[in-house]
Amino acid sequence: MFSSNDKISSRQIKRLLVFDLFGAGSLLLPSQLAKSGNGIGIWSILAGMVFACIYLWLLHTCSRRTSSDYMDYLKTGWGNLLSRLLYLCYAILSIFTCAWAAKLLAELVCDSLLDEREFAAALLVILLLAFYGAVSGMEARARVYELLFWALVVPLLVMLLLCIRQVQVIQWFPLFGDAEPISWSWFWSGTWQCFASFLPLTFLLFLIPHVQDKRKAGRAAVCATICSGLALVVIYLILLGIFGSGALEKEQYPIITLMGMVKIPGDFIKRLDAVMIGGWFFTLYALIGTTLYYGMVIARRALTKWNGVQHSKADRRGKQIWFLVITVFIYAIAYGFHLLPNVQMAAVKIFYLVGVPFVVMIPVISLFMCKKEKELYDAE
Repeated sequence: MFSSNDKISSRQIKRLLVFDLFGAGSLLLPSQLAKSGNGIGIWSILAGMVFACIYLWLLHTCSRRTSSDYMDYLKTGWGNLLSRLLYLCYAILSIFTCAWAAKLLAELVCDSLLDEREFAAALLVILLLAFYGAVSGMEARARVYELLFWALVVPLLVMLLLCIRQVQVIQWFPLFGDAEPISWSWFWSGTWQCFASFLPLTFLLFLIPHVQDKRKAGRAAVCATICSGLALVVIYLILLGIFGSGALEKEQYPIITLMGMVKIPGDFIKRLDAVMIGGWFFTLYALIGTTLYYGMVIARRALTKWNGVQHSKADRRGKQIWFLVITVFIYAIAYGFHLLPNVQMAAVKIFYLVGVPFVVMIPVISLFMCKKEKELYDAE
């Protein structure tokens, strides 16, 4: 029997983070990084991973200052009103990220398995599943992905090993681009995109009430970040070695295309891409579930007096209503992104130009403005 104390272990944190960090990055980053030239995208991934580890240290420093809640921590320096506004900004980022990920997954399913006309139905089913998982709570979601982890990782490793024999190493070079200024501008652009793919780490700040051991949780987060970053490097090298930078940048989802090219000995599976899309379904679904869960929790904390603790039946019912409202809102945004690609492109640009600096700078400023919990006790 499983315990039910609304706490998750460091191992569960690591596996949840791997799913959150790996899915969208492995789908989209390779084709974007290929625009920078042959091998320079590898350094963008590694640089993004280094910045992600620095960001993780920053988040860990903030979490060590309080044993209760991130909003309580922000209140000590920003005040009640500003801390609620900051929480609302976090909620908006989470909700729009959820809508973008849901739209991406629905389009991926339609392109690979269904028809474009089925987008609305596919999006509805995905968000209903995410709603069910979010309502079940953090602990239930962590258990599911703890069980699924190796069932998804092992087939992917086997597929990548089968692809290695097709890799042409000469396609990786020159590793430092063309030694032109434009190559380094692409390097920094790719680094920014890679770092942005690690931003689900931000939700560690809101995970504090659910963590059994914060020290072990920090090590688990570092391990998940490094593993995800190295996995992206390996996938990029394999894709670059097979497609070349010119063909790779034209592929929408190159890793899915690659899965369709793999030939299993015996040829007993004809549509391997349709089978392997299940792996990306679960990784993207994990990101959707995470952003939906925190979007609701953070928005409710920002707009009401709810403190995040649920004991009564009325509390649980209120939580379900909030989840339903947020899910409907996310469906509308995701469908709007699908119908109006230019709106999505504008939203993505705002995310890179405003959202990423916001989630980085708020913890940095808070280190100077907000007091440690021990200092508050001494002042009292």
